[in-house]
Amino acid sequence: MSSDDVRKPVVAGVSRSATARRAVDWAADAAARRGRPLCLVHAQEWPAGAAPKDRHDLPDQVWASHFRATGQSLLDDLRDAAVERIPGLQITMRLLDGRPASVLREAAEEASLLVVGGRLVPGPGEAFTFGGVGPALVGHPPCPVALVLESTIGYDPCGPVMVGVDGSAASAPAVSFAFEEAAAWDADLLAVQVRRPRLGDWPEALEESAIDISEALAGWREKFPQVVVRKEVMVGNPAVKLAEAAAEARCLVVGSRGVGGFRGMVLGSTSRNLSHMAPGPLVVVPREAASD
Repeated sequence: MSSDDVRKPVVAGVSRSATARRAVDWAADAAARRGRPLCLVHAQEWPAGAAPKDRHDLPDQVWASHFRATGQSLLDDLRDAAVERIPGLQITMRLLDGRPASVLREAAEEASLLVVGGRLVPGPGEAFTFGGVGPALVGHPPCPVALVLESTIGYDPCGPVMVGVDGSAASAPAVSFAFEEAAAWDADLLAVQVRRPRLGDWPEALEESAIDISEALAGWREKFPQVVVRKEVMVGNPAVKLAEAAAEARCLVVGSRGVGGFRGMVLGSTSRNLSHMAPGPLVVVPREAASD
């Protein structure tokens, strides 16, 4: 995340779902810890055939006015909750028309971090869903995207910040964000690389991964000497192993570059798979989100 403009807000995508409060709480904490303002954004997708109205003297225009008022009321309620949680936090609100994913992508252009909520869908192969918004945003905005779950199962706010390291330049912004997050919360940092198993090169592969992690952390440990760092190399499916290892983490941070990604994966699918598998907050940092 760029530190050039400290006034770039943390943007929270607000909806009427039960996950909205969880996402706003996480975003408010992130804004306060990083000394940034918080911006609450609610996208109103109008029903087919309906459109925003300026006049209010006809029945359909009265309905439109009420529809907009409900959106503003939602923003007001969540703003009040954020102020109660963190008195003095600078908060702005934006009520916008359009599809949530499109509105949030545009809002992310001027954000330091975009936060959206998600919930667990139970059943066979249970997974987290973000109403189509979270996975649609992963890897697209120029800022990091945090996917925050309603449930606190597997989420330890006192746990380490975990970052996936793949040995590529694309993971550098994720490492930067992870160090900043760990420093902001006085948390440890756990750097993990996952290798797909290949016969005959286990010692060499593990040694190569250990070197990858050390190189990825080079410079950042000096910049953040207060952060306690641990390193670990795992073997298996990258998304599955990272999700399992993040069970006790404060959050899991991964990079997204659109092509490549973790060794052996196809077109950055690790971060997209994790958007349905992560046990707690997942932060996806794009390649462009470099820090000074």
